[in-house]
Amino acid sequence: MNPMTRIARLSAAFLASNLTRGAIAFVLSLIVGRALGVERFGRWVLCTTWASTLTIAVDFGFGLLLPRDGARADSRIGELCGTALVARLAAAVPAAIVLAVAASRVSVDAETIAGLRVAALLGVAGATYGCFGGAFRSQPRWVPTVLILETGWAAAQMAASWVVLFGSPARSGIVAVLTIATMAQIGQLLSVMVVWRTAFPGERVRVPSRTAVKHTCARALPFAASGIVANLQTRVAPLLLGYLSTQSELGAFAAAARFGTTARLAPGAIFAGALPVLSREHTDDPVAGSQAFASFHRAMVALAALTAVPCVVLGPLLLRAIYGTRFVGAAPALMVIGIGLLPALTNSAKKIFLYATGDERFVLQWSTVSLVIQVISGIVFMPRYGSVGAAAAIAIGEAVIWWPLADRARRTAPRSNPHHAPASTLAPVAPVVGDVPDPAAAR
Repeated sequence: MNPMTRIARLSAAFLASNLTRGAIAFVLSLIVGRALGVERFGRWVLCTTWASTLTIAVDFGFGLLLPRDGARADSRIGELCGTALVARLAAAVPAAIVLAVAASRVSVDAETIAGLRVAALLGVAGATYGCFGGAFRSQPRWVPTVLILETGWAAAQMAASWVVLFGSPARSGIVAVLTIATMAQIGQLLSVMVVWRTAFPGERVRVPSRTAVKHTCARALPFAASGIVANLQTRVAPLLLGYLSTQSELGAFAAAARFGTTARLAPGAIFAGALPVLSREHTDDPVAGSQAFASFHRAMVALAALTAVPCVVLGPLLLRAIYGTRFVGAAPALMVIGIGLLPALTNSAKKIFLYATGDERFVLQWSTVSLVIQVISGIVFMPRYGSVGAAAAIAIGEAVIWWPLADRARRTAPRSNPHHAPASTLAPVAPVVGDVPDPAAAR
């Protein structure tokens, strides 16, 4: 099976899973909202937000490192997963204890306080499952199985919540719903642990030496930093706009940006499927890996164009149909967002390839440059142009780094050879300097 076929199959699996679980999450929110009412629904959202924040905060870059390095033939996935578990739990458990103890300071409501304490456990369970989920996402053969398990447990959580909220005479509340979510997460964890023996025969989840742990965590840090930068890139525009312009402009930008977020669903699934495939191809045969990236990049350019065109051409119609006539004024911002999708999505494709080749530090460097340019552009344009200025700032930030990423990918791909493939995650610390090929030396 050629790489593009594998990427297509994995991408389809991720997209189907994301859409299905998104629908389940939406129905779950309807169930909780109708059963608990507006005020208690807000409390539930607060608790689940704290749980997800805890899980994300202790990711430490392993969400990308595990799928990339686990795809390599010499990955020693059991030790890699064990290292991620130790690093995450070392931070997640104390953070959960702090959240549980400080819950009374977050809220004075007794139900919310109890809910936050359950949410702390839910956050730890999510961080733990993420280690195993990341390992399985590195194996194209097992990705559909894991996604089916995740979707099945999400559906079970939704059904159990409906029974508890509407089927029991006691009409349970937030704590019961959060407890069900925690049990579903634990069930999901136990399920993949059972499958582990079949998927990774002979690979036990264990912690390697202290030196290997330090080395692995050091390799994960650029991914962790990239995650922080990426989150800032999505939040800077609305935050600056709220400060530099009016609430009406912020509302217009939020409506337009929602279409941009939706447009990224399919590309996001493709990127998730591409990373392990490109990593394995580059490790086994860098020339074949570069050819696979060339095909992948052409496909992403075409997809970016197809994604951008509706936003640019049909902006007013889309806003009128979804949000109503009062939001038609956001059409110019949506058009600029559509234009910005072209460099944004193609940049993301290059970043995935550079991640696969071990060049994540370069990606972090230029992602940070993009963030700085976005902030400067926003300060310049938002006071005068409002939502359009916010959209333009994002597009400018992506456009400026398009050439550096393209040039790096071009120079890395054709000159790759087995000696320049990224070192194994658990290799000794000394060779780290030579892990990433020097583009200047490759000229």
